[in-house]
Amino acid sequence: MKAYVSLWSADLLDVGRAMDQVASVADGFHIDVFDGHNVDELLFGPDFVSAVRARTGLVLDVHLNVMDPDRWARRFIDVGADMITVQSGACPDVHRTLGSIREAGVQASLGVETHEAVANAAALAAEVDRFLLMGTAIGIKGVSQDPATPQRVSDLRRHAKAVQQDRPIFVDGGIRAETIEFLAAAGTDGVIPGSLVYGAPDPAAAIRYLHSLR
Repeated sequence: MKAYVSLWSADLLDVGRAMDQVASVADGFHIDVFDGHNVDELLFGPDFVSAVRARTGLVLDVHLNVMDPDRWARRFIDVGADMITVQSGACPDVHRTLGSIREAGVQASLGVETHEAVANAAALAAEVDRFLLMGTAIGIKGVSQDPATPQRVSDLRRHAKAVQQDRPIFVDGGIRAETIEFLAAAGTDGVIPGSLVYGAPDPAAAIRYLHSLR
């Protein structure tokens, strides 16, 4: 199981050191972007992503939780994002948004919120490079994962395969010691760990354990 580590859970006064702690084992870094409108919080902008890009060659997975994702996707691509995740609900035309991300030479990822039907997401599989299935509501930390999440992973996989468009499925939200084995058993390809890594005595060892699950 791959791990794109969430920098929201890093020590925000020492992000560079937090990155260096896991750089040898992490598969990438996940950077949430909140604009105070699409979700209530404010978090991370292009300058931050530019600084992270300068420090690492790992995959930078930028998760846009913003109004006007078409505008902001271009900004984050320009400063070094390798993958842009958007939610269909925030996109006036999700097909156009996903297409423009891919045309820019960046991977397009579709966020699937807890209230959204996975069959609807699977219908867009040909236009995405990855699904990011949410295990919790966006913009909230420290809450339990929706217990339906492992089944939603399995269902999303089944629907995507039915249209011959299997794609990697990552899960974001509620990534805890008590949930990851269920996610692995359901066929999850990767997770977005935060406190599971940065709250561990040995963050690198926590990632190695995730890698061992699948």
